[in-house]
Amino acid sequence: MEFIKLVISSSERYSYDSASNIKMNILGDFLVSDVIHPSSFINWALDTESDHACANLTDLDKENDYILMSDLYSEEETPTELKMTQKQFVQILTNWEEKVLKLKPKEVIIKYENDQFIIETKD
Repeated sequence: MEFIKLVISSSERYSYDSASNIKMNILGDFLVSDVIHPSSFINWALDTESDHACANLTDLDKENDYILMSDLYSEEETPTELKMTQKQFVQILTNWEEKVLKLKPKEVIIKYENDQFIIETKD
């Protein structure tokens, strides 16, 4: 199982606590630093015109029915990429908005297992 754990600060901003690998860290950075309005990234994912997007920390590309996410400032010679289906990308953004942005739980754990991203929260 892969995971990332995020915690909320007194200013209601989420920050990194721990992760199982770089790919999950990229996902956490994307959600915490780049996703203010999930609908804008959902619209980009569903748009057939644009294959590339860039945010504060994350570089996004479309390849067939996949979204490729990488660290914009990676120091790796070949930057690590997190690859997910368009459906997974839209679902995680929808869940992020419903379970995290609206409810502001104290702790968020995003797990990846059995080819699914699952957001769990704790107050």
